[in-house]
Amino acid sequence: MKHSKGEFIRIIIISLIISSSIIFIIGSNIQNGKILVIQNNTTGVKSELYLPDGGFSLGYTHSVMKTPAEEFFVVDENNEIILEKTIYESYGVGLPFLSNLGDEGDEGVFEIKDDKFILYINRTFSEINMIISPIPEHYIKIGNTKYDLMDMLKEPDCSITIYAYDKKIIKNFFNISSSIILNN
Repeated sequence: MKHSKGEFIRIIIISLIISSSIIFIIGSNIQNGKILVIQNNTTGVKSELYLPDGGFSLGYTHSVMKTPAEEFFVVDENNEIILEKTIYESYGVGLPFLSNLGDEGDEGVFEIKDDKFILYINRTFSEINMIISPIPEHYIKIGNTKYDLMDMLKEPDCSITIYAYDKKIIKNFFNISSSIILNN
């Protein structure tokens, strides 16, 4: 029995769709992912960012010393935000200081490395509240991606709350595309 050209093309298309679906299902899975929420407390608008490794940093220019500072956080299994370390480039008013390098003090362990001051801390927050303004150049960095908070919020001098929660995502094993966040 001979098939027409149209039937042959239809069989190939159906085969491709079935094969693609099987590859997608085998290569992907649905799992809980950590989501970081940046809520504008003035407008109520929320931005959500996926945390692939559960960590992020907040960066800014220190208001007195005018030097960069960056605080590194990780989100734990209870969605608590843990401040692990702060890196800054100068001593001064409002910046942490411990006189005993390498010793654990009230604020944590302090070291100088690559001309930067690093304070290792273990401080837990359920949320982070702060005021965003253009002068300190606030940003959030996830992996190698940096998000300018003023650009994200579209409003100067606003109060924000940062918190985390779990959400179902489709994680692709083959890294063909980024993870997809599912609505609950």
